[in-house]
Amino acid sequence: MGFWWLALKDALIIGRDRKALLTLVFMPILLIGILGAAFGNMLGDEEPESIKKFSVAVVNLDEGEFGGVLQKDVLMEGLPELVSAQSMTEKEMEEQLKQQKMSVGIIIPSDFTNHIISGDEAEVKIVSIPSASIQSMIVENIVSQFTQSAAVNVIGRQMALPANTGADSDVPAVAVQEESFKMMKEEAVSQDQQPVSSFQYYAAGMGVMFLMMTVITGVSAMIEEKEQDVYNRLLVSQLTNYEYLFGKFIGLLFMSSVQFMIIILGTSALYGVHWGESFAGVTLLGIAFVFSVSGLGVLLGSLVKTEKTFNAVGMLVTQIMAAVGGSMVPLYAFPDWLNELVKILPNALALQTFLELMSGGRLSNVLAESGALFAIGFGSLAIAAMVLSRRRRALHA
Repeated sequence: MGFWWLALKDALIIGRDRKALLTLVFMPILLIGILGAAFGNMLGDEEPESIKKFSVAVVNLDEGEFGGVLQKDVLMEGLPELVSAQSMTEKEMEEQLKQQKMSVGIIIPSDFTNHIISGDEAEVKIVSIPSASIQSMIVENIVSQFTQSAAVNVIGRQMALPANTGADSDVPAVAVQEESFKMMKEEAVSQDQQPVSSFQYYAAGMGVMFLMMTVITGVSAMIEEKEQDVYNRLLVSQLTNYEYLFGKFIGLLFMSSVQFMIIILGTSALYGVHWGESFAGVTLLGIAFVFSVSGLGVLLGSLVKTEKTFNAVGMLVTQIMAAVGGSMVPLYAFPDWLNELVKILPNALALQTFLELMSGGRLSNVLAESGALFAIGFGSLAIAAMVLSRRRRALHA
């Protein structure tokens, strides 16, 4: 049970280091407040002044006249400078929206034309990604104007028909136009998805970055023990490689978990950051990320021999990972292919998944990502154990 002593020793060293506590606990809270206030406009806290051309997916289930006109003449050809519409199946539309290749999707129901002709209520479903609130409003207005015009057109035809045709010429135009206002249903890709504010974004972004910095600090102490022969003295004791490795891992895991809890509670209390509806999802993802970076930390600690080299390289690598992972520059500024590529980095995967939870994601939405992070941690621990075993055998050879 010597590993518990090692974990307690590392935690006490960090706890007594006021400079480390200031850097790892209060600095992220301060930076989150500064960045959240400074870059609020970049992340959609205020609507942009101009609207760029956006993509719309159209699923036309209607075989009648008005469905085809809405799809082709209005959406695909009517506004070429503002809307780029593509026809596809409902499954294709859902996939395009999830990948954010389309901003808005429209599903024209199979009875769309019949309901306009009869004056009954129908629904055109408008589906959008969380950040496309203005685009969805534009599409809603386009569809609303079309349904009103179509209703008026139908009434004009009915009034022009002879009385003996049986046409219902007593239906007032205003009544049919009012019905057309009810012919749409709008929702986000997930029913409860919401746009992410700047404070939410940087709470997650700075959180994952400083958690990595905590691990770097802990690993520096691990390497320092090697330079001061503390590690060699431990090897000749009854402490095994696995106990040493597990003790260091538990120490890193404990310190990072405490920091993660402080970041969540601090940002929630000071800035009103909402981390998502699923507390279980946030907890599971946080533990998985801390587990993965702690595993990577002990792996680095087992490979690197000098603290000076590690401090220089470790902080540089951390900053690079934070930059490409979205902690410094918003993910929205990067192309989609880069955001997918950097998911191999645990911080980028964790950040994107935290944002999904903040947008309304549930526990089921983070299971795969959490599993991947746990796999990174276990894999790193296994490799670190093999490295230490080889070195110990070489020492006693």
